Amino acid sequence: MNIGHTASAQLRPELVQRVVRAGGWTMLGYGTNQLLRLAGNLVLTRLLFPEAFGLMAIVQAVMVGVAMLSDVGIEQSIIHSKRGNEPAFVNTAWTIKVVRGALMWLALCLLANPLASFYGEPMLAQLLAVAGLAAVIGGFGSTKIASADRNLGIAKTTLIDVGSYAFGLLVMIVWAAIDRSIWSLVMGNIVGVAAKTIASHVWLDGIKNRLSWEPESLAALRSFGQWIFVGSALAFSLGEGSRLLIGHLLDVRMLAFFSLALAMDQLPLQIVLQITGRVLFPAYSEVVRERPEKLYALVEKSRLIQIVPYWLVCVFFVYFGQSLMEILYDDRYKDSGWMLQTLALGSLVGSLAISYNGILWAKGMVRASTVLLAIHLFIQVSAMVVGSYLGGAKGLVLAVAFAGWLMYPVYAFAYSRLSLWQPKLDLPFIGVAVLIAVSVLS
Repeated sequence: MNIGHTASAQLRPELVQRVVRAGGWTMLGYGTNQLLRLAGNLVLTRLLFPEAFGLMAIVQAVMVGVAMLSDVGIEQSIIHSKRGNEPAFVNTAWTIKVVRGALMWLALCLLANPLASFYGEPMLAQLLAVAGLAAVIGGFGSTKIASADRNLGIAKTTLIDVGSYAFGLLVMIVWAAIDRSIWSLVMGNIVGVAAKTIASHVWLDGIKNRLSWEPESLAALRSFGQWIFVGSALAFSLGEGSRLLIGHLLDVRMLAFFSLALAMDQLPLQIVLQITGRVLFPAYSEVVRERPEKLYALVEKSRLIQIVPYWLVCVFFVYFGQSLMEILYDDRYKDSGWMLQTLALGSLVGSLAISYNGILWAKGMVRASTVLLAIHLFIQVSAMVVGSYLGGAKGLVLAVAFAGWLMYPVYAFAYSRLSLWQPKLDLPFIGVAVLIAVSVLS
């Protein structure tokens, strides 16, 4: 694709500047929220009993599951669509968003008693019903946030994210200091969501939301969102579903080690996903709408920026993961070290595939993205079952790690069909990854 390869010098400096600024704000916001979360946990664990965090973990997991299984891509549709700046389209999207929030709360209420019975925790029923109000409140959040992301105006939305989280955390701490109950965690979350919803309407510029139901907009939203719905369900299965399978294949002790290693290995992944979702997907969408011949050049630059720091972290984990986990945890958790090293080895190639994220959505090819997710799920689950059968815990961890290696040829084939596969960038990294794998595993 000669046009794509020669377009790098023609990328508008203004777009590049907006991408860099948006990336900086995204990193700042994500980092600040992680520091606030760590500080909050240190304080709250001293004010509340451990069971409170166990119950809240179940509540949050169920809420995330309901959210993912009802995701119809409202924000992504506004970012991607050529009509994303039209009031009729945006307000129809907002109306769907409001309805979805109410339905999520209803689903949580219906699940409350069965889950309380399943876990043997009667209080869980009340917690899910009350915590679910956050979904209703969040449903009324303004589409101005999606519009700001569409135009890479990340500064104000980042401040809203950080400010609302900090305010909710403050409520949690003050409430816990006074009441010492799990309701401090629930109400703090609700207050944080309410603060974000109010700020999104008051502080951001853009189209004021009102209830609307335009059939043409509804059809466009449904066409784009139906595959995001399927994709979110597959993503849930690939993440939480695979974890449930791991819990079945491993004993509880080994599962704890794996969870610690996986959380560490996914730190760079979460940063990349934040940048992809809030910066690169809007940037790719703008280029596809206005200057599609320049997409290859932007993808090439953005992928290199993603891959290099991701790789540096992964290589560090490969060679020093065991020592790192021994420093962070006591001897009981030493098995998490080799697991981290193995998972990081898999991420060396997995990161190359992940760096293509956002391209298919920007081109409106959500179905193709969903098919890739389905293939990834099939490969990972198959590898996990076979790996566990042949090698126990070590075989299972190897299977999870190298599912990314097995998926790369699939991504290469898919993106080569779009003239967007970049072997000159990818193959040298793969070659070095093979050498590292041989040196570590031999």
